[in-house]
Amino acid sequence: MPSIKKIKSPQQIWENISSVFVEFVERIFFTLGIFVAKHPWRTIVATWAFVLLSCGGLLRFHIEKNPMKLWVPPDSDFFYDTNWYINKFGTNFRLQKLIITAENVLDSNVIKLIYNISNHVSSLKVEHQNEVYTLNELCFKVPVVNFASTNWKSRSDESMLVNNSKQLQKRGVVDEDLSDPSLWIDDDFYCSFLESFPLMCLQYNIIDMWKRNATLINNATNDDIITKINNLRVNPSTGHPVDFKQFLGGIVRDEAGNVVSAKSILLTWYMYVNMTQVDLNEVGNLVGTEDWVSIPLALWELEYLKYVKSLSFNDSNIKFYYEAGRSFADTSGESMFQDMDKLFIGIVMMFFYVVMAVSRFNWLEIRLTLGSIGLLNVGMAYITTIGWCSLMGIPFGPVHSSLPFLLMGLGVDDMFVMNACWKIVLTADAQKNVPVKVGHMLKHAGVSIVITSFTDIVALLIGAITILPSLKSFCIYAAVGVFFIFCFSVTFYVAVFTLDIRRVEQKRNGILFCYKHKTEISLPTEKTFFQRFLESIYRNVVLTTPGKTIILLFTLGMTCFSVVSILKLEQRFDPKWFIPDGTYYKDFLNVHEYYYPDEGQPATVFLGDMDYSVEFVKLYDMIQVLRNESYVTDVNTWVETFHGYVYKNYDRDLKNSTAVSSTQFNKYLSRFLFSPVGGRFQINFKFKDPLTCGHVFNNITASSLAFRFIRFEGPEEYIPAMNRVKEIVKSTNITTGSGYRSVWAKVFANWVTDEIIGVEVERNIELALFCVMICTVILITNLQMCLWIFVCVMLTIVNVLGWMQRWGMTVDIVCCIGLELAIGLCVDYAAHVGHTFLTISQGSRNERAFKTVTSIGTAVLLGGGSTLLSLSLLSMSKAYTFQSFFKIFVLVIIFGLSNGLLFLPVVLSLIGPAAYRPHDKKDRSPEGVELNGKFTDKEKQIDEE
Repeated sequence: MPSIKKIKSPQQIWENISSVFVEFVERIFFTLGIFVAKHPWRTIVATWAFVLLSCGGLLRFHIEKNPMKLWVPPDSDFFYDTNWYINKFGTNFRLQKLIITAENVLDSNVIKLIYNISNHVSSLKVEHQNEVYTLNELCFKVPVVNFASTNWKSRSDESMLVNNSKQLQKRGVVDEDLSDPSLWIDDDFYCSFLESFPLMCLQYNIIDMWKRNATLINNATNDDIITKINNLRVNPSTGHPVDFKQFLGGIVRDEAGNVVSAKSILLTWYMYVNMTQVDLNEVGNLVGTEDWVSIPLALWELEYLKYVKSLSFNDSNIKFYYEAGRSFADTSGESMFQDMDKLFIGIVMMFFYVVMAVSRFNWLEIRLTLGSIGLLNVGMAYITTIGWCSLMGIPFGPVHSSLPFLLMGLGVDDMFVMNACWKIVLTADAQKNVPVKVGHMLKHAGVSIVITSFTDIVALLIGAITILPSLKSFCIYAAVGVFFIFCFSVTFYVAVFTLDIRRVEQKRNGILFCYKHKTEISLPTEKTFFQRFLESIYRNVVLTTPGKTIILLFTLGMTCFSVVSILKLEQRFDPKWFIPDGTYYKDFLNVHEYYYPDEGQPATVFLGDMDYSVEFVKLYDMIQVLRNESYVTDVNTWVETFHGYVYKNYDRDLKNSTAVSSTQFNKYLSRFLFSPVGGRFQINFKFKDPLTCGHVFNNITASSLAFRFIRFEGPEEYIPAMNRVKEIVKSTNITTGSGYRSVWAKVFANWVTDEIIGVEVERNIELALFCVMICTVILITNLQMCLWIFVCVMLTIVNVLGWMQRWGMTVDIVCCIGLELAIGLCVDYAAHVGHTFLTISQGSRNERAFKTVTSIGTAVLLGGGSTLLSLSLLSMSKAYTFQSFFKIFVLVIIFGLSNGLLFLPVVLSLIGPAAYRPHDKKDRSPEGVELNGKFTDKEKQIDEE
């Protein structure tokens, strides 16, 4: 009777196919281990030569300092609009602010103090390239237009401007007189007269009420101050409309609504920056938070900060809070790099931790060498990573400063795994020579290390597909770093490990290598206290029926709890989080927020070249739609003011497209920009030719319209507001010229990131989990085991996200980086346990699970401890980045270890898959190493040698 051939299941077919690959990988590591063990010094020299060669890439090392190339997606509207703004306008402001608080800042003594401070700030000097710079050379200057009385009334009928006045009054806009007395003067005489007036530095300063006249200020009484604050609507120094009450905070009013006192006053100096002449890689800082600034201005700001820090007054109630344009960059940069000393402390702590973990308490097995080499391995990988990434043109970013902490935690994990496998080999193959034993050690450890390293690398490379440049660069650096740690672990570390084994065999002291012990030192073979304790916990608690029940119920309950928390997890980022508490800048921000809570973010509508006379009605209507939005305030644009100006002085309505020709429109606009009413709007225009009084302009290349957003509570408010304003501007039907129009605000850099970061995190986590699953299927081969490893990773990520919310964290770019790294890290714990379980063929599922955790569990636990230790010092950091990384990795380690060492062994003890079935049917020890003296031909040859 013919035999019936048994049809293999898909699982068996896949295992047979994959086992060929796995055994091929094992053979490679076995051969590599033998080669390294036979030629350790040759291996050490080769690896060091490679590291030195890699250092050549440092010649192309580049630290990216441009925030546009670090934090802003290159295909975003903000990136394009910012470059357009730089090319067309090229002008930026740097604000220097000083807040003075007192019981009542509207006191004559405070006003005198402000006058003295203002004079000192104006006298500050710095020298750069043999040139001296003061405030007058560096400030942003505006034309002085106070040569005519602002109360002068035109003989035109004021009723024609009633509607426009109501619109100007809406949302607190200053109701100004749009009459232009200069129209009674001949153009040539007027322009020559205007040119005789100097430009003045733009400042928001209360002493302008007295034209900065020392005599008037010294003679000012408290009643005089109150009267001017309530009545002045025009700056006497410049002639520009202004509301001095906006400078005050903590205002107290009487029954009539008039200001009678205030708790704070804000002084602001506007500094000029030509953005087209600024190289951010020259003036930027190492954390990429510096804004556009010239070198002389940056030096002047340092002098300004030195001065305001020294301010004091005999009245203890008067306090000073200050910021400079460089304050955010300086403070955030200092908080990031002031913790580098913790890296050195962490290295020392890690050294002692590693030495204690791999050593035993006798003179021969004190492994100082291995402890040092394990950390040196990480340093070599870090240097090599920087060299090769620099050679590939990948810039070094600010968050890369946390990379040594990460690599330190991951790097020693491989060492613990190899140490655990070495103990197994010593038990199983004690009679074989060193090369064979090292080969067997690397054969088993190599596959496990490949699984974890490869999944880490894949998870990080998935993160590198992000559109956020800094995150992309960091993920590439981290992936390359993990790769080189793996390479050096299986070569350089194994070579030193072999030399250390020979040292033990030669009975040389573990501290003084030259000293050889003459007396016999017995090497303990019994298990350590920690190993015995671990066995007791698993035998008597974890793998018992009550223990399994409690662990499964706990895992289910914790998962449900985390899912509920994830639903409450917010997507939010505030740049102020980068500013540590206790710094002068954080104090300023807190006081500013308290006294000026309604001050929102400034924004600008950019308009390109077009026929402005034809498109004026559309622009006017667009402004009205914008003004009616509830989240927009302080809409005071040249469009409305110019319309009122022409209506008031020429009796023409620009909203009637047939009322004014293109030639007349340009003529009116040219006079408007040099009038007391419209002079302040010169900054809002760019022309092909220089702006000159008395000439008619017909070549506008760009213009801008300013407004402010109200203060928002979070992204659920400001992201819809940003998109709505963009929609209003984009939907305006411009048919002439380039038609370019957009909305820009400096804060959009953060808002755009907030808009996409949620999608980025979700997409990257899903892709990373998918690729990790594929990697484990290929390398572990057992589909059921791959499923349980995937479940462990999923549970860990869910728990991490849930407890992030409970810890007060939000989803932002820093947490996105941390989560990318977390995926690769949490795979390690489950993968080591799962792979070891498949190599154990003897005993029941429960026995195999017990043997798994007692053989590899120590290494996994020590690896988690090393990562936690390397990152523990970050908890003391004041930097938001380091604090966030610490919180995320603490959660990853806690839940990764609990799922890998508790949940997974329990599941495997109940429904775990069968062990690997090797083709050669060799007998294997419970730990998966060949026993019974069955040497292969290769091993016999080596043993004989």
